[in-house]
Amino acid sequence: MLLTRCQTGRVHRWKVGDVEVVRIEDDDFAVPSERPVPDWAVPHLAPDTSAYYLAFSAYGIASGSRRIVVDPWLANDFVRTRPDAAERAERLLGALADAGFDPEDVDTVVNTHIDGVGWNTRPDGDGWRPSFPNARHLYDRAEHDAYVRGEPLFADVDLSPLFDAGLVDPVDPPFAVADGVSLVDRPGENFGHVAVQLYSRTELAMIPGHLFLSVLGVSDPAPGDEEREDAVVSRAEVLGELADRQGLLLSPLFGGAGGGRVERDADGYRLVATV
Repeated sequence: MLLTRCQTGRVHRWKVGDVEVVRIEDDDFAVPSERPVPDWAVPHLAPDTSAYYLAFSAYGIASGSRRIVVDPWLANDFVRTRPDAAERAERLLGALADAGFDPEDVDTVVNTHIDGVGWNTRPDGDGWRPSFPNARHLYDRAEHDAYVRGEPLFADVDLSPLFDAGLVDPVDPPFAVADGVSLVDRPGENFGHVAVQLYSRTELAMIPGHLFLSVLGVSDPAPGDEEREDAVVSRAEVLGELADRQGLLLSPLFGGAGGGRVERDADGYRLVATV
């Protein structure tokens, strides 16, 4: 089974069938844990059993000529308010371009859910402009419609540069994005949360958005603070399917190795480093 990872600085690479995946990290740091971190997470996902690695990242997916970006550094909107926001966006988008995903060439951006803006938009003088000007930006229809209605869940989110540019498409999962790439409905942090499924005839990987907030969600699926109860069901579905196929879980929020191959572990699951 060809599921490998190579790391150069903050860039991680995998291959799932004919689909190539890269992960560009921003921050990657250790977070003290209120519960013991499982031994299996050390050292590739945690420094020790008292803390775990957390990161904010974006995924690039190459399927044939298609160039897809997933969750471009979502949930880290604080950095958008800093004086160096333009430089930070330039650095991250430049790293993405160096990895083969020039923002001008990206044709699709998948947001697994609405959780801030991330670097879907970048500074432009006194305002903001789309970071991926030629890409269709996909959002689950239920969340898209709720955002348009102005529901309180999305009160601090401003996606107007994307809407003003006519770049937003609501979609209904299951939804085929490209060869070997699809979106599946996996509610959790939000009601319209989706997961990105990467597959070939013999291989499977998933980018679960923020369905897993830390490695603790792999060994203990109990809902976290402010999380929907159906997150437990969604996590179990993702882990069970990946374990059955010896598949790879790739998380935007896991620091360190960023994920691993899913195996059953007694009554739960574990992640095994791919290198």
